[in-house]
Amino acid sequence: MLRPLLLLPTCAIPVLSFAQVMNPMAVPPALELDTFDLDVDEHVVSFYPGVSTNTYGASAPYLGPTLVMHQGDTVRVRVHNHLNQVTSMHWHGMRVPGWADGGPPREVMPGETWFVEFPVNNPAATFWYHPHPDGLTAEQANQGVAGAIVVRDTVEAALDLPRTYGVDDLPVVIQDRRFAPNGNFVFAAYGDSVLVNGTPHPYVDCPAQVIRLRLLNGSNARVYQLGFEDGRTFHVIGGDGGLLAAPVPADRLPLSNGERVEVLVDLTGMEGDSLLLMSYGSELPLTVPGSDHPLWESSALNGVDFAVLRIRVTAPTADPVTVIPASLVTVTPPNDADAVRTRTKILAGTGMVGMGMFTINGLMFDPAVVNDTMLLGTTEIWEIENISNMAHPMHLHGGSFHLLDRDGAPPHPWESGPKDVVLVDAGASARIIMRFDDLSDGWPFMYHCHNLMHEDNMMMLQYIVVDPNTNVSEGSATSGLRIFPSPTQGTLVYQAPFAVEEIILADALGRFVRREHGSRQASGTFDMSALPSGAYLLFLRSEDDQVHQLVVRE
Repeated sequence: MLRPLLLLPTCAIPVLSFAQVMNPMAVPPALELDTFDLDVDEHVVSFYPGVSTNTYGASAPYLGPTLVMHQGDTVRVRVHNHLNQVTSMHWHGMRVPGWADGGPPREVMPGETWFVEFPVNNPAATFWYHPHPDGLTAEQANQGVAGAIVVRDTVEAALDLPRTYGVDDLPVVIQDRRFAPNGNFVFAAYGDSVLVNGTPHPYVDCPAQVIRLRLLNGSNARVYQLGFEDGRTFHVIGGDGGLLAAPVPADRLPLSNGERVEVLVDLTGMEGDSLLLMSYGSELPLTVPGSDHPLWESSALNGVDFAVLRIRVTAPTADPVTVIPASLVTVTPPNDADAVRTRTKILAGTGMVGMGMFTINGLMFDPAVVNDTMLLGTTEIWEIENISNMAHPMHLHGGSFHLLDRDGAPPHPWESGPKDVVLVDAGASARIIMRFDDLSDGWPFMYHCHNLMHEDNMMMLQYIVVDPNTNVSEGSATSGLRIFPSPTQGTLVYQAPFAVEEIILADALGRFVRREHGSRQASGTFDMSALPSGAYLLFLRSEDDQVHQLVVRE
């Protein structure tokens, strides 16, 4: 069933009903800089004429610029927090060490600036950035703090693909938002209005040739079932973490929260025509957020087909791409035989799309507990089984994984590349494989449901990656670190070539035991008298956020 692009809730202020004019889709500026500055601040935006909406943005009134990065470069970012609440910034999908990941432990307090730099290890793909403070992620993202990241590399550059940003290569950030009678956003799981790059009723002019759409689901909870109104075939060329081996033809594409997909659409010979990108909500299973489930939160967009974006076709450019390539890149998933272990993650609980007590292996987020420990350079298989009453988009920080199978069957062809989000439906299971190549360095990586309402309601756990080959034993002078006595009967003495800002103690399984401020001097003591005997991991963090790991025995 087709309905207009905007369906108004009964509480909407009357002026919104006049906003039926199509608007040119905003295209965020693409920045390619040595150092990026992201100012997280409050703004006011008129999404509709005469209506003011309070928003947040990252160096923009709503959403932020597209950050262009190159594989092999070092990226530097200054995140300035001008809000009156704590924030952070997570580089969703990027392979970064734990101290740079921007998860909940990395708090940027009001008035503070976080300077971070990290190497770009990812291949060419579309990633994104968004805040990740504990309990405030959904609220700040709902207000508009997010933006796209485009990574380029030499392999992708050699392919005949559209890559003129804003012309034939476009970011398309899809969000649903609900407006209160005063024009402000309602903080809710579902919205009744669709915004694309922050634009209601959007259209975009595209040349009559092959174009590239970088689709991102930036909604709080809604899952989209994308396709064109005329049923045309498009070609999927990439997923969350990189390009596929070859384009995959499709006429429907599910996109869950946090997922990205790159598609090619052939507009050759269509000059003067137009086509409509739709979301076919009527096709979603009742267990998937966005369906018309009678017992979940209501929205005029639930369970219906609605317009997302109109593409108006203009004259081709001087050097158009007119052919869908036959092949793309070599995709090499980790080998199953290399997996050192298999972990089972059971998603359980019963609730609503925007609330409920959902758990992972019966647990909810505790910032003081590390739930899993991986060894650097090892490969693991995770079996994710969903016994809850709804689908959950599961996201892992720290890199990309590959989807091995769904319920024992091969995944969809467009899911054959590297990913970091997988939608697991109620009663279904999925197996993923991942190699852990980046140290957490005392700053845990998260894994969680990317329904932002569930994430903030603690459907999230954390893991660390440790290198057993770099432990420093008693008396070692190679790094200037020394701890004694080890084994200890109570008080541990540490000496370091830096001022110790923080001390973190974990048990042999990597679970946090204690975390406390250091002496801010190069030496000090740490009381272990109340702890059971055994092996522990001690992390000493310096003021420049470098973390040094040692093994302690009691």
